[in-house]
Amino acid sequence: MTTNEFVNDLKSLSLTQSENDYIQTMERLLIHLKDATPNGLLEDKPFGLSLIDNLYRVIPVFDKKLSSQNAESHVTNAFLETLYNACRVTCITDLFLALKNSSHLEVIFQNYVSLLKEEYFSADKQYDYLASCLINIMVISSVFIYIPEDQLPSDYISHSLAFTKKYWQIPEREQLINQILMSMKIFCKKPKLVPTIVYHEWPQACVQWLTFPGRRPSYNIDIHICYIVQKLARCTIGVNVLNQLNCIKALGDSKDRMKKDHSADEYSTIDFIQSIIYALLVEADEIKENYLLADELMCHILEQLVSLIFNAIKSDLLTHRGFHITEALVVLSKLFVNDDILKKCLKDSNELFDCLSQFLIRFAMPISESTMSFQWMRDEILTTLTNLFWSISFHQFSHEKFQSNSNLMDVLSNFANSSSLYVTTREPSFPLDLCSLKKAAEGILWNLKFLHLPSSTDKSCQEQQESSIMISYSHSDSKFCHELVEHLSQHVSIWVDYKQIHSHAIHSDDLWEDIAGAMEKAIMIVLIVSKDYYESKSCRQELSYASDTLKKRLLPIYAPNQQYRANGWLGIRIAGQKYVHFGRKPFVDAANDLLSIVHSDKKLVLPVKPIQKTVEQQENSFQNWTSKDIQKWFDDNRIHRDLFTLIGEQFSTGTALLIYARHLKQFYRQEYVQIASNYSSKFDGKHLQTVDFIIFVDALWRLYEEQKSSMINYESTKSREKEKSI
Repeated sequence: MTTNEFVNDLKSLSLTQSENDYIQTMERLLIHLKDATPNGLLEDKPFGLSLIDNLYRVIPVFDKKLSSQNAESHVTNAFLETLYNACRVTCITDLFLALKNSSHLEVIFQNYVSLLKEEYFSADKQYDYLASCLINIMVISSVFIYIPEDQLPSDYISHSLAFTKKYWQIPEREQLINQILMSMKIFCKKPKLVPTIVYHEWPQACVQWLTFPGRRPSYNIDIHICYIVQKLARCTIGVNVLNQLNCIKALGDSKDRMKKDHSADEYSTIDFIQSIIYALLVEADEIKENYLLADELMCHILEQLVSLIFNAIKSDLLTHRGFHITEALVVLSKLFVNDDILKKCLKDSNELFDCLSQFLIRFAMPISESTMSFQWMRDEILTTLTNLFWSISFHQFSHEKFQSNSNLMDVLSNFANSSSLYVTTREPSFPLDLCSLKKAAEGILWNLKFLHLPSSTDKSCQEQQESSIMISYSHSDSKFCHELVEHLSQHVSIWVDYKQIHSHAIHSDDLWEDIAGAMEKAIMIVLIVSKDYYESKSCRQELSYASDTLKKRLLPIYAPNQQYRANGWLGIRIAGQKYVHFGRKPFVDAANDLLSIVHSDKKLVLPVKPIQKTVEQQENSFQNWTSKDIQKWFDDNRIHRDLFTLIGEQFSTGTALLIYARHLKQFYRQEYVQIASNYSSKFDGKHLQTVDFIIFVDALWRLYEEQKSSMINYESTKSREKEKSI
């Protein structure tokens, strides 16, 4: 039987066939499948691709045949079992790599993503091979393509979790459980999909499985659970959730049981993954405190990471002990935020800098068509390496190493000037908090003084702009920054990057000269202090230039609910500076304190502050809100326009909006489900993006808390006035 004959037989399967015809056709298909794939689908690549391109058409037929226990279901399951064995992960991965066509893989993903049904995850094992084949094809194809959040099969995420919770320790269901866990591991490596996975509470389930007190499940299940946690820990949202669940303690609690129930080699691999998780979850300031006390665990982790890098570079597949080199690079890029770890790591391994340099040069070279399929990992390697070098370049001791390596400097210059040549349209699998290739390369050159920015002191007086204060902040604090700028702009001239972006319609990667120029003209730099600011290399670069080079006056401020205490490079630069904490008094009072400090600088001439509205006036103003005011509030908070159409248009007064905020606070989960359903109905099946909903909820809760605080202040003021009158 030829491939075409096989495909024609496959297409001929239907629910209208007689039982004998169906069984005879399936037996022919089974024989040919066994002959064509003795060692998997890679044995005959054209056959394997033709099979996958056409299999989805007959899944409804297989579904129906498997619903009854008879000869038809028996032969169907025999075919699916053979197919499952031929579709092992390594085989199908290599098959898709050989395809070198992302458009083809997108079609494959779309054909299979909607086929998984809830009934496939049930007490009946009849569907296990069917579900396993579908998951394998869907998930492996997703590795090489971009998947928007609204295309993630959320029903599959929830149904598969419920199934796994019920059967994760049942050996008879291990095959399907492994496929489910493998799929979640791959989905978790895509940062844009992590919020949905977190919403469905996969992190909670993984931590519960880790701390299960009884005998551990098989090694494959345990290793996949650890992999899921490790992939989640690559993203900020995953770190936050896992730390709330006290995941580090869960890892410690699971060690003895895993060591007892698994072989020495198996436990060694699990222990390494758990070490990576620990390094990704532990906070930067904790790393410093522990490391200075000779934390043996952290020393052990660093040794393992460096060893993985050295050994993986020697491998054609860039792997060692089953780990790709990018896993170690991502962890090091996070750990190198801490200066003590960075210095120790480079000191203990003198060859590390040269090794990473050669690796970067190697992957920066133009790639041939034969290796184009590996572009997906090339992006991650180049981005993580450049971010690593950016961290290193903040230290003077490294500058000679950079400058003496002309090939490395040429590569970095190319990245800074022509980074579009090194960027694909594929969704990045590296954490979103890593900076872009261009930005990191420019940051390195800046630190090495290879980027010379024109000083404002060299310009004529006619080119001088009005003196201002500049706001330096991490984009994770952008909401507070917008609120602050809106208030301060009424009193002083403000320079902030997002206004510059809007006015020039340029990408933030191209703002280095604008930022430097703004710092040079500014009388004062107001920095919004936070943990994210400390961990941002962009913020470090801004502040280093302002403080160390320009010797500018710094004014640190803290947003409400900010518990972070400045340490490391940030703590050194703002130590002893007068600061303002917006969490210790009402916003207007704190803003006035900030303005008072700015006014005290005699070099800045400022207009007289307008009279602030009283609390009573503010309260009355909110109560008098109209539909236009509500629409303006949605726009000011950058809430998606669809949500205003769906929800905002229903309110005509500020009081009604406040009552809804209180209701949403009490019934958050139920309201999300209802809004998501209404959203889909109103906008023709379109999915509500999780981020859009979070932005709306955050703004609404802040409004509720502000108005509640205003009411308390108002009542307190009225009470004092009453006491005075008595």
